[in-house]
Amino acid sequence: MKLLLQLNLKYFFKCTKKNKYISSKLIEDGRCQCEVDEYGLCDDEISDLDYIRKHITFPTICDGFTELAPININGPNETDEAECQYWQCNNTYTRCDGFWNCFNGADEVDCHSSLLLKCSSHHHICVSPQTYQLTCLPIEKANDGKIDCVGATDEPKLCRSDNHESSYNNFYCKNNTSRPCTTFHDVCAHKIQCMHENTNLLCSFIGNRSKYYIVCDDECELFRTDVQKYLCDRLDDSKKGRIANFSINRSKQSDKQLTILDKNRKSSIILTTRQYEQRCHRGLPLRVWLNVDQNLTTKTCLCPPSFYGDMCQYQNQRVSLTLNFQANSDSQRTLFALIILLIDDSNQRIIHSYQQLTYLYIQYCQIKLNFYLLYSTRPKHSTKHYSIHIDIYEKISFIYRGSFLIPLIFHFLPVYRIAVQFNISRTSDTIKICSDQQCIHGRCVKYLDNSKDISFCQCNREWSGKYCTISHICTCSSDSLCIGVSANNRSICICPLHKWGSQCLLDNSICNSDQNTTCYNNG
Repeated sequence: MKLLLQLNLKYFFKCTKKNKYISSKLIEDGRCQCEVDEYGLCDDEISDLDYIRKHITFPTICDGFTELAPININGPNETDEAECQYWQCNNTYTRCDGFWNCFNGADEVDCHSSLLLKCSSHHHICVSPQTYQLTCLPIEKANDGKIDCVGATDEPKLCRSDNHESSYNNFYCKNNTSRPCTTFHDVCAHKIQCMHENTNLLCSFIGNRSKYYIVCDDECELFRTDVQKYLCDRLDDSKKGRIANFSINRSKQSDKQLTILDKNRKSSIILTTRQYEQRCHRGLPLRVWLNVDQNLTTKTCLCPPSFYGDMCQYQNQRVSLTLNFQANSDSQRTLFALIILLIDDSNQRIIHSYQQLTYLYIQYCQIKLNFYLLYSTRPKHSTKHYSIHIDIYEKISFIYRGSFLIPLIFHFLPVYRIAVQFNISRTSDTIKICSDQQCIHGRCVKYLDNSKDISFCQCNREWSGKYCTISHICTCSSDSLCIGVSANNRSICICPLHKWGSQCLLDNSICNSDQNTTCYNNG
């Protein structure tokens, strides 16, 4: 009986809200058989919109539209638009796409190159409600709750849809409560009256044109003023762009279809299962498009740092490092930048690989930090001796607090595992300067916690090597620290709080948005 029940369940669909089964024939029949949830979604009537509301995708995170149905996470209800102050909204994907992805529209600043008016990088183009001419509005006044521009172009949230459905109604008519959001096209077509907007100045043509045409019609494109061109080009500002999802629908013969026939109904249910080839032993399989139009693809493996090969079948020679730090009371609330380097003993003092992290003792004191450090050559040189060099800087002030050295004694081991604990020096401790190293473009510094009194050359900017004799061009930003160059000739940078990226060229919108939010000393 139990086996018979399990077989019969193959032909049924289980509702998520209730412990209820319905026939598979009732799925998407236009009627909700399962219970409708608090957001109006029904399990058995799954449309594209319903799917988006329940499943988050990377392109929809902090894009200005609330698409994910609220999920209770430890109390508050979170959506795909929660805590977007931690998201870099002005990036290569959102820049000048015609839509305000940033709350203040920073991603759409200086994007109207065809207009006569050129505003600075911290201003939006705006139609003045006093003169009805183009003017520049400071970015601080964007989305501040006060309308400063004709049609509330500086307050796009007033006319923005919360879901992914298209909407061209982004022209806001003040004091029109029945239909406050419309289009500039409809305003000029007199389909709606804006009480405080001078439509004659906004919609009139220069020269003789037939009144049949409306200013935003294609036939009028050559005759528009700069104001009209700007307002007509904003038709897409409140419409969400098409989400670019990676699709493998056109991949060849990688699906297996299982057909279960219901002899009584003479119907079939198609169940699709994905056959994943277990070819990437220690990695993730990827399908890479070589030519989309010709449907040319290839399969490859994305390997973790510890493995390599076309199928991730070989182990990398590496150092597996586990770190823990202790700090005195004067440093427990200090934000540090830790740079962990795998170096050799050659005159070039090659940095084979490195890890960098921001460390706060009161947050990470109980956490063990685990890293993989790889050798730049495969296999590693058997005649060289390798060490781990750790630099500690204060993140805010860039004050140097010292360095630690971990010699790798058993250099013949292919995988070297080591766990160490270090004490971060006090603020009152002084760096021990020495003279036993001939540091040409740098200074001689002794390692901390060093019973053998070992020293090294701390090189100046754009100098490297065992004795700081090798020059290189530093590509780090001018307000960052350049502490060396890696084996692949890339600069190693320590960024200030308001910058990030491999070269510290990207602005950190969190710390840069409000100077009062920068935390010093005690928090």
